[in-house]
Amino acid sequence: MTWIVFDYAGVISAAPPVRAGALLPETVGAPPARFWPVYWAHRRDYDLAAVTAAEFWRRVCGALEVPFDDDLGHVLVSLDVRTWAHINEETVALLKELSGRGTPLALLSNAPVELARMVDRRPWASLFRHRLYSADLRLAKPEPEIFRELTGRLGAAPEEVVFVDDREENVRAARMLGIRSVLFTGVPRLREELACVAG
Repeated sequence: MTWIVFDYAGVISAAPPVRAGALLPETVGAPPARFWPVYWAHRRDYDLAAVTAAEFWRRVCGALEVPFDDDLGHVLVSLDVRTWAHINEETVALLKELSGRGTPLALLSNAPVELARMVDRRPWASLFRHRLYSADLRLAKPEPEIFRELTGRLGAAPEEVVFVDDREENVRAARMLGIRSVLFTGVPRLREELACVAG
């Protein structure tokens, strides 16, 4: 039995529309070119649940020299989740096809608690037999430990898993452990790749 494991952001979720991606910088009053590097510089601790959402946004606003309070924090958390909530319907259609054929599916995502719980509530989330998130595991891609945890949870050997991700460093890390991996560049190409690696 071959498991197919999907990343969330950039694979199941689509890139945020321009307007959605502009809302966070606008809310804190920072230009996007300044906002996003700061956002990503602090994101890993948030994805690992090493800091709360409030502390993450306090750090981001502090680095941007923007006054922070709880009200602003609540707004930013809501906008952040919405930013990553836009779905690639082609990917979801593929998930439904695979599940309908009895292919065991799992999700492995670097995601903070708030985003993870939003994903869990989506109707297509039930297609996955396992949903694993960095915030729950306190492990993040591309660390080897998260892929070992994945295969352990699946009860599968590395060669019994196919991993789909849009980041080269994550794909490379999984391959180093013997997991067959596909760099996601779009659903048409993914279908071709899966036909080859998942047989």
